[in-house]
Formats: sequence, structure tokens, C-alpha cells
Amino acid sequence: MHQSPLFPEWSPGAGEDPDRLAELRAFDELGAVARRYRASGAFGRLLDFVIRMRGLSPYNAALLHLQKPGAREVRTAAEWQALGRRVREGARPALLLHPGGPLRFVFDVAETEGAPVVAVEHVADSPAERLRATVEQARRLGVEVVGPLFGPEPRGRLRRGEGDAVFTLSLEAGTPEEQYATLVYELARFLLGHLGPCDACGAEARPPADDISGRFEAGSVAAIVCGRAGAPTEAGAFVRGYLQNFAEVPEISLDRVLAVAGRIERLGRSSRG
Repeated sequence: MHQSPLFPEWSPGAGEDPDRLAELRAFDELGAVARRYRASGAFGRLLDFVIRMRGLSPYNAALLHLQKPGAREVRTAAEWQALGRRVREGARPALLLHPGGPLRFVFDVAETEGAPVVAVEHVADSPAERLRATVEQARRLGVEVVGPLFGPEPRGRLRRGEGDAVFTLSLEAGTPEEQYATLVYELARFLLGHLGPCDACGAEARPPADDISGRFEAGSVAAIVCGRAGAPTEAGAFVRGYLQNFAEVPEISLDRVLAVAGRIERLGRSSRG
């Protein structure tokens, strides 16, 4: 059974750019929430949850974790009923963002009863397909991806481009998983605003507080996107190592991490049915 990603974190209105980044700031503006996820242990559990909940957008997965950190699979009451299950009396719904309306109310499978639950198969593109689609879409943002190149250049670093390209990204030879992981990390730096404003996607310039904060913020995006795609990532390993050795995460925007992770996932979806 195939289930498409549920409830994208932003749905364009008439005349709006469908690739514009969401301006959602709940995780940054709510002080108690922001403080909760500054702790390394809490942040690591959030990462694991968002990676596991592949059927939700990254932002909605984080919203679900905030409300039901033990959730395994969520659907609306009507969707559960269509599967032969009903929501138990007294169950409290979780609120997620929903295109075409402000909210959608969902319940975890543990709050339902009825017919046996059929495992949901999340059909995903291969790393090679994601790589190809992301490279194609990145050009629309002014990022020209070239390579593979062999030489002393650091793998995958974005450089100011020439001509119509805002930036050029040189990918070294490697497996599709390795190249995709490099592309995701460098696009994360670009879309997070670390390298300056992104006119094509409406992102403002956001230079990181320091090098560690920048690596951690972009690495968190890579950990989410590559983790959900099943592609190992050195940037994600850096984040995991940091969480094991320090009590608090560096200064980052959790809202922006989640929004950019969702954006890069959308860039990597192929046009096939």
C-alpha cells in the first residue's frame, strides 16, 4: 500500500510561487518549545522521530513529536474508519498543518481499535533518481551542478558562479548516495541563507553565528533529508557526534531547518507517477 507524504507544510495560494520557502516560526518563537529542543538529547530524539515519520513532511513530523512523541502512525478519524478501525472514545487528536485549511486533526494507531493494521509501504525514489531530480530543480534556483571532477578541490563546496549561475557546485565521483548527500548539504547551506540571500526562493541572508553553528544547522537538514532517503551522510554523522559530546545544540533556527529539509525533499521528487 502506497501512501504519499501527508500535509505538506505549506500550500501555495493563487499567484504564489509553489517553491517559496514556508515562513513558519512556531518552534523558534515559542520560548518553552525552543528551550526544550536546545537539549542535545531532546534534539536527537526529535531527529530520529522526523526521520522515522516519512509519511509526514518534516515540519508536520516535528509538530506531531511536540504533541505525541510516542506516535507510530497517524491518520484522521475518517481515514481510520475507511481502514476498518475507529478512534477510541476520549482520544485526543494531534493538530497538523493542512493545505487548503489551517489544521488537520489526526490520531495515532494506538488510539484506535478494529481491523488489523496493514503495514504502510512508503515508495520512495532511489538516490540516483533523487539526485537527478534535485540537480535539475537546483538550476531553477541558480545553482549549476557540474562534475564529477577530480582534483584538489574540496568535495561539493559551493562557489560563486559565472554567467547566469549564482553558484556552481562541483560533485566528485562517487555513488549516487554519496553525491546526493553532498548535494543536500550544500543546498542546505544555500537555502538556509548561509551564503547570502536566495532571490529565487525568497530566503534572506542568514549568516550563521559561527562555523560550528553553520555546520550543525546545515548538517541537521542533511541528517533529516538523507536519513529519510536512506542515504548515509557525513554531515549527519557530525551532528550525531556533536549531540553525544555536548549538552546543548548550537545556535540554530529549528523552524528553518525543518522548512529547508522539506524544500529539499520536494526538489528531489521525480516527475514520474
